[in-house]
Amino acid sequence: MVKNYTDKQLLDKVRGLSTFKNIPNDMWLLFVRSNEDTNDAFDDKVYIWKGEVFQFVTSCTTNKGNKGTAVMEADRWNYDCYSYGLHKGKMEALRQRKGVPYRRDFTNDGKTNPTTEIKTDIIYMNIHGATYNKGSQQVATKIGGWSEGCLVLNNNPDYEKMIKMAKDYPSISICLINEF
Repeated sequence: MVKNYTDKQLLDKVRGLSTFKNIPNDMWLLFVRSNEDTNDAFDDKVYIWKGEVFQFVTSCTTNKGNKGTAVMEADRWNYDCYSYGLHKGKMEALRQRKGVPYRRDFTNDGKTNPTTEIKTDIIYMNIHGATYNKGSQQVATKIGGWSEGCLVLNNNPDYEKMIKMAKDYPSISICLINEF
């Protein structure tokens, strides 16, 4: 699991990225990818912000699940790339609306090690929860097939809290960094 950081540490880190333009005034998400990369586990974190004001943090995955093959590039900003919609026409989600950089990982070794060229097309690397059961108190423990390139929050009450906030914005920016 990703270690804990102060607000200042996180904001300093994202300001130092080469793709940094500004801290969005509206809601944005900061994903931190764990250095552990535990197979089939939700060992990453997502920090929800409004401008420079931290809202809350919850667990997630930014890695591929057992069936996943797309892995979003880390240590970069992706501005206005997501908006509220439905994942697979069923689950409330933040849907990819612009290309974000990713690589394919076709290995079957349980680790995230993408080796292919960076691509930036829209492949619907959505941000969604680990259950289609709205109102569920589920906290999923295994990724399984939930992350075939998507960013997945495993704590359903936290996920629903985040998605309710996101509905108020026409677009959402995200930043994905490696644990530091």
